[in-house]
Amino acid sequence: MSTNVTNTTIDTETCGSWMLEGAIPEVDSEISGIGAILAFLLSAYFTFAIVLVSYLLGSIDAGLLRPVDLYVHRLPTQRRTSPSWHKALQQCVLLLSDQQIVTGIAICIAGFIGLHGHISVYHFQTVISLAWMSSSVHLSALTMLGDYFRRRPGVLGWRIIGMLLLFVLLLVALVPTASNLWAIWYTAESGKDNGRTSWAIPARCFFFKTWGEGVNPDAPLAYLILILSYLWKIGALFKSSRNVFHRRIRGPYEYLLERILHGEANRASNRREKRKSLSWRYHATMMVYIILLALFEFSASFAASLWLSYVGLVYGTIQLIIPRQQNAWWNNKENSWTFGQIVPLVLLIQPLGAILEHYKPRKQKTRSGRDSLSSVSSEEAYELGSGARSTMLFHRNSSDEFQPTFSEMFAALDVLRPSQRSVEVLDHQIPFYNSILFATIIVWIQISIVVISSIVFWVDADSIGYDTNHNYFFVLAGVGCSIGVLILWTLASIPFSRVFK
Repeated sequence: MSTNVTNTTIDTETCGSWMLEGAIPEVDSEISGIGAILAFLLSAYFTFAIVLVSYLLGSIDAGLLRPVDLYVHRLPTQRRTSPSWHKALQQCVLLLSDQQIVTGIAICIAGFIGLHGHISVYHFQTVISLAWMSSSVHLSALTMLGDYFRRRPGVLGWRIIGMLLLFVLLLVALVPTASNLWAIWYTAESGKDNGRTSWAIPARCFFFKTWGEGVNPDAPLAYLILILSYLWKIGALFKSSRNVFHRRIRGPYEYLLERILHGEANRASNRREKRKSLSWRYHATMMVYIILLALFEFSASFAASLWLSYVGLVYGTIQLIIPRQQNAWWNNKENSWTFGQIVPLVLLIQPLGAILEHYKPRKQKTRSGRDSLSSVSSEEAYELGSGARSTMLFHRNSSDEFQPTFSEMFAALDVLRPSQRSVEVLDHQIPFYNSILFATIIVWIQISIVVISSIVFWVDADSIGYDTNHNYFFVLAGVGCSIGVLILWTLASIPFSRVFK
């Protein structure tokens, strides 16, 4: 049978033969040309860099920040960038995020059109990686523009439609990756000798077919991450959905734990030597309470969206670069700088033009029109948001000797029912955010993300094209170990932390 897929009918028999022998690779520079790849990578990393710099400089609207951002990361309480730079950066992020969603949808559609022909595993893997990166970066860019979109629901509408379309396309695109034989069986030397490789097998062969090797155990993890990230980030754009989360998911747990802490603190307050009379039940409940509080607050923070983008970017880059290097012996023609490769890079100049267009020197004081990205209402929203921030900063800077202990606070607490809770910061939780224990828990969560993701990245880079990665095992083992260390650290902090006094 011919190993050239272009002139061969794709059916079960031919796919089975290609699984055993491999196929002859063919160049497709429209999908994986050097210019197209670089345009995607530069746009994605540039978008992430702008969002990160804006975060570090305090140029994120106050309504998007949570106690983790203000207390643990100690973000500046006032913008370090001028209003003009703030507008220019936001406009640039808006343009880049739109580019990400449009190009992500376009590359997916191109990949699905290729399925009617003979698009290979290598090129379809490129489609998945590029779309995954576009999705991840676009979600974080939308997070930065959350306040802007909430004031302009009409502007947000078509972008939500685009996000959902890309989400559906990604769900379908991940179907062939459920096969254990997807993108493996790579043998560099044999591929060079006979001109065949499993990377060149038509991707259509893997749709709804596992070829007797079972389902890839990492496939459910990929779907879980994709679905949760979309629910998480799209839900964060709407105050109603965030209130539902606080009242239906977070609220019941906090209410139950606070009721126990309130009862135990009351019993302890009726005894002598109150600090020594706090029960083991109080300490155990407090351990669970502060760990859950840290997890909930970290997941709602802007920092969490940055970590989500970081993981998506690096993971997608590895899935692009390693296969490209493995197949360098035949895909050199895709490195040619043709017209189709230069145009995507030239289009990257557009966001820079947006920065120059919206940036005005401080001496030029002009009124911002209604179409300006950061209108007067946004500035007012920023100032209004600083009220809650000022309250938290007061607690941050207050001396401990003038504040009641945590047990005294819970003894006098009027516990709110879940239906009474909202996204606003509760007064009795502010002292937790200012505690050293809360900060160390947040730091450990971020260290865990770095360690777990680094291990997964290293395993991926070492096993792509050779074996199933088993990322789920390393993720589950890493999460289990990090939670174990977190519990032990919190337990060891009981005699020393003021949280347990």
